[in-house]
Order: sequence, then structure tokens, then C-alpha cells
Amino acid sequence: MPSRTPLIQPADKGVIRGGMAAYITTVIKVPDPVSTKDRFDVYGLDTTETTNIGAQKDEQFAIQVNPNEVFDNPSVRALGHHLAHPIGESRATA
Repeated sequence: MPSRTPLIQPADKGVIRGGMAAYITTVIKVPDPVSTKDRFDVYGLDTTETTNIGAQKDEQFAIQVNPNEVFDNPSVRALGHHLAHPIGESRATA
């Protein structure tokens, strides 16, 4: 029987969402809690800051995040859900 490499399981979406919300409150100094449903642009985050959110997840959880993934999932809830899926299931990497 051939050996199979298990799928990498990134962090729980709650942990990912919490990290993004903390980043937003730090960058733009809004009071907690940040709504996970609001789009990033509601908070006035520019392209650089939203790209930094993806880079932070890459560094924190070893999840490679393409900037397009941030733009395609433009809220804490959507991006957290997207990143929490196992690699290979909904996050095909090139």
C-alpha cells in the first residue's frame, strides 16, 4: 500500500480570525470587538495593510497566502474560513 502524506491542517479558523481582528484593532486603533462580517475596507484598511494581514498568517501559521486570496475573501470571517480549510481541499497551491 503506498504511503500517503497527510494534508496539512492549518490553525483553527477561530484562532485565525482572532489574529486578524487583533491586527486590525492594532493598525487602525478601533475598539474591540472587530466585526468579523465587515469588509476590510469598512475599517479603512488600504491595499498594503490587507496584504500584511495575509503575510501575518503566512508567518504565524506557515500558510502561504496569495494577495488575491485576501481580496477574494475581504472580511475576517471569509478569510478565516478560507484559510482554515486543509491545504488541498479548497486551497490549491501552485
